[in-house]
Amino acid sequence: MKTKLKVTITCLLTIISVISHAQLPHLDKTGNAVKLMVDGKPFIILGGELHNSTGSDKVALSKVWKEMKDLNLNTVLAYAYWELLEPKEGQYNFQLVDEVITGAKKENIKVVLVWFGAWKSTASTYVPEWVKTNPKRFQRYTLENGKTLEMLSPFSDENRNADAKAYAALMQHIKEVDKQHTIIMTQVENEPGCFENYRDLSTDALKAWQSPMPVEMLNYLKANKGKLFPALEKAWAANGNKTQGTWEEILGKSTEQGEYKFYTEELFMSYYYSKYINYIAEKGRKIYNLPAFCNGWLYNKRGFYPHATINPHVLDAYRAGGKALDFYSPNVYTIEYDELFDAYTSNGNTLFIPESSLMPAGAFYAIGKYNALGFAPFGIDGERMKSKENINNLNLLKSTYKAISQMTNVIAQNYGSDKMKGVYLNPIKEKQELNLGDYKLVASSSRKPGFSIDFGKSLEEAGKAKMSFGPPSTETKEDKAKAMPAGPFGPLPEEIGSAIVIQNASDEFYIVGYGVKLDFALKDGIKFNHLGFLSIDEGHFENDKFVATKRWNGDEQKVSLAGDKITTLKIRLYRF
Repeated sequence: MKTKLKVTITCLLTIISVISHAQLPHLDKTGNAVKLMVDGKPFIILGGELHNSTGSDKVALSKVWKEMKDLNLNTVLAYAYWELLEPKEGQYNFQLVDEVITGAKKENIKVVLVWFGAWKSTASTYVPEWVKTNPKRFQRYTLENGKTLEMLSPFSDENRNADAKAYAALMQHIKEVDKQHTIIMTQVENEPGCFENYRDLSTDALKAWQSPMPVEMLNYLKANKGKLFPALEKAWAANGNKTQGTWEEILGKSTEQGEYKFYTEELFMSYYYSKYINYIAEKGRKIYNLPAFCNGWLYNKRGFYPHATINPHVLDAYRAGGKALDFYSPNVYTIEYDELFDAYTSNGNTLFIPESSLMPAGAFYAIGKYNALGFAPFGIDGERMKSKENINNLNLLKSTYKAISQMTNVIAQNYGSDKMKGVYLNPIKEKQELNLGDYKLVASSSRKPGFSIDFGKSLEEAGKAKMSFGPPSTETKEDKAKAMPAGPFGPLPEEIGSAIVIQNASDEFYIVGYGVKLDFALKDGIKFNHLGFLSIDEGHFENDKFVATKRWNGDEQKVSLAGDKITTLKIRLYRF
């Protein structure tokens, strides 16, 4: 009987395993927040993006995977290059893609495959020679003087169809060879847009500009009235919320006036970029239905950004342009996360960070507060990542990924829940308040000297009793803002702290992060005589269970996470 039972259980487990592996990676949209599911389980992308040319070098590519595994990455953003995949029209070479799949699979690393097709950072440098050398067939983006740019026009069916045909061939190949789902998602194109002009002036583009606004865009406006980006809502309302006419008749004349210059033209171009990219994605998903997205270069108020790239002020136009892409992502080379992440999660857009400067705080905050699918610094394989100015953050990232990977299921169970919060502190955001159950938590930098609060006092009383040392700083927030990084390898300010806080029970919390001190108090109106710690334990997670390795007490009985390492704590409080 026992033997039969063992055989039955073994068979059942085998069936479950086969079913799980038969499931394609997909986005689960059934709960309060979207989750990425891989092999039937929640998966948080703890990633890094390779340098652009690494994937074209077999030797360099072969060395990447062990290094990435040693950094605790579970996912790498690697590339498929149109010019190398289809060097002659209709003749495909998937050798480099196979190298990616084989190398990643060997180290049990997943891949987000980036399709460098029509656009990479606006330009069409990755299109094949037979496309580059035939501008008569493959229409380019045109300026007012008739000059064309090294940039394919999104209005050309010839461009779109050739791009889609190659991408579809790629997806067919992945379907045939990637039986273990090493590739879990695709990025279709990279940072579309144009620095030189706000609108393409090619023949097909002029025709579209002079034509009525497409019905898909109109339907989107009507369906999302009251939820549109504020500037778009205002522009539409200023023109009477019209539902027929040209782009300028419905959204107003495109001028230099207003916060967003030539705004109507940017929306127009964004919609047509979206139509093009969604067409490519749809052709691929009909063959092999992996999640797909596209990314954008961040808006800059000084005007230095690709106009009509994926940014919050044109995100509605992108979402109106098609449904084959699951979401749209920012490339994050700033430390001003709150405004940015708020904007990119508006109206239901899912957050994923495919490119970032090397700052582990981005992972904690994007995941803890915004339920992000994951995080990936750019140029993760380069020597500059190991430079003196970056090595501390690289080591922090390695520890961050290890800690989050141990907590994946615990975190995923709390996606969309009011029991999980993210903390993020920087030079211009020195404090943050969190509300969890009966508790009000105040986060501040652990790098600043002072005492923890007396848990027998109110938060306000305790705040008055805190001590600090040295003369008051004369540095303004504007001065501190100058420390913002300008690119993927720029220096980062030291006053960074971030954490994920999860309320596991009414008086029990898990905290993982760095550079953060948390003060606990009960919310106003909750009567108590005393509030104190039962225990503060440092440790890690194994099989979704917290394993304590050190008890914090005496001088260390405070919730203060060091700024130079990742710490995971379990905190238990009591009150009477």
